[in-house]
Amino acid sequence: MSDDDDLLPQLPGYISVHQAADILKVAERTVYGYIDDGKLPAVRVGSAIALEEQVVKKFRRQATGRPRTRIPTWRLPVGKNIQYLTIIFASLRPGQESKLQRKLKEIHSGEKHLLPGTVARYIARNEEKPNEVQIVLVWRSTVMPPEEEREAALAALREELAEMLDWETAWSETGKVLMHT
Repeated sequence: MSDDDDLLPQLPGYISVHQAADILKVAERTVYGYIDDGKLPAVRVGSAIALEEQVVKKFRRQATGRPRTRIPTWRLPVGKNIQYLTIIFASLRPGQESKLQRKLKEIHSGEKHLLPGTVARYIARNEEKPNEVQIVLVWRSTVMPPEEEREAALAALREELAEMLDWETAWSETGKVLMHT
C-alpha cells in the first residue's frame, strides 16, 4: 500500500494513485506520468492525490510507439529480395479451441517453431468459419533454407498441433509475392 492510501480520506468515487495503478495494471510512476501529461485528471486532497474511479476504469492507454504519419507505399520486389507466401488451411478439431490457445501461448513463450527463412508468421482463426485455422508464412528468398529443411520445420509444427488441428483434411497454397508494403 502506498503513502497516498494512508493519507487519502475515504472519498466516495475517488481512488488513490496506487489503486489506479492496480486497475490499469501499470506502475504508480506511469499513473503519475498520465496525470502530469493531462491524460488522467486528478485532484490533490491534502498531501494525497485522488482520481475519479470511473474515469480510471474507462481510461484506455494509447498504443506505444510512434504513430504512422503516412501509409507505406507499395513496393515491387527487387533483384534477390523475392518473397514467397505459404497459406495453410486446417480445421480445428471439435472441443479443442482452449487447448489450441494454450498450445499457441506455449509456442510463443518458448519461442518454438520460428521457421528459419520466414520474415513473418501468422496463425489466425477464420471469422466466417470459426472452425478453420489459417497459418500464413512469409519467406524471403535470400534467407530461405532448402526445401527439405522447410518441410522438416513445417512437419514439426504440424506434429505439435496434431491433437488440435485436422491435418488430413488440411491444404495449402504457395505463391510468389508480386508486390508488398
